[in-house]
Amino acid sequence: MDASALYRMMASQHGAASSRQARKVGVTAAHERALIRNGVLRRPVDGVLALAGATPTFRHRCMAAALAPGVVAVSHGAAARVHRLDGFDRYEQIDVIGTREQEPSTDAGIVVHRTRGPVRDHVVTVESIPVLDVPLTLALLAPHAGIGRTAKALDSALRGGHDARRLRRVAAAWRRRGRSGPPALLMLLGERVDKTLPRSWFQRIAKRLFDVSRIRLVDEYEVRDERGVVLAVLDLADPVRRVGVECQSWRWHATPSAQHRDARRRGMVRQLGWEIVDVWWSDLRHPERVLAELRYLLDSRTPAA
Repeated sequence: MDASALYRMMASQHGAASSRQARKVGVTAAHERALIRNGVLRRPVDGVLALAGATPTFRHRCMAAALAPGVVAVSHGAAARVHRLDGFDRYEQIDVIGTREQEPSTDAGIVVHRTRGPVRDHVVTVESIPVLDVPLTLALLAPHAGIGRTAKALDSALRGGHDARRLRRVAAAWRRRGRSGPPALLMLLGERVDKTLPRSWFQRIAKRLFDVSRIRLVDEYEVRDERGVVLAVLDLADPVRRVGVECQSWRWHATPSAQHRDARRRGMVRQLGWEIVDVWWSDLRHPERVLAELRYLLDSRTPAA
């Protein structure tokens, strides 16, 4: 029997296919067993086939786990990595989610999460892998990955254009007694969307820089164009070296038009010779990135005449 159709399918699915898919392209159970005996195929997970020579990459392992009977999709930290969210680029555990009605059949090493929620409404395909969409991934993430890692993933999702309003709707819809992930996401969204960084934070940054570099930063400095029009009010600034710090809030980036307006304004400020360091809520507890970037710019830029 010709198994070329199965091989083509597996090549498009990171080297894996389910036995059910094999039947649909004409590979019988007997033929499947013969291919396994002959070393052409292997069975990484019950009900799933893999090419014997396929490298067990992270995406190959995700694909094989997602095809197992009873599994709905890749989820949690594994889904965050598939979506390329910050903080999960080295995540190796394979997480999958199934429903309470059907017991997923997987091997050891695959973590199975179960839910009664409408999880199938949130399944998307990324590089051929069935995976939870970004909103539900973030809503379920915190209890398993920690609040810090979830915050980093959320920040990258927002930077990538995911609508904070949709993230909030999904988190609110999935909030149930015993589920701590959705409230955590709602809290993180509240910090990023509804609040601005406290003035005391910027004062601490300014003091630390002065202590290290003996450079004083000005609070709430207005950058004006040649006509005197205020283009931006920077939270901190060194007007001599034209280096500024600006707090970013996702509230002002909710629509494409807002993003375009902000990019245009920032471009005009940079045309006047300014370099801007962006500060996000995720920097509040760990300001080292901001300090390092500021030190580099302040040390490397020539004072304006």
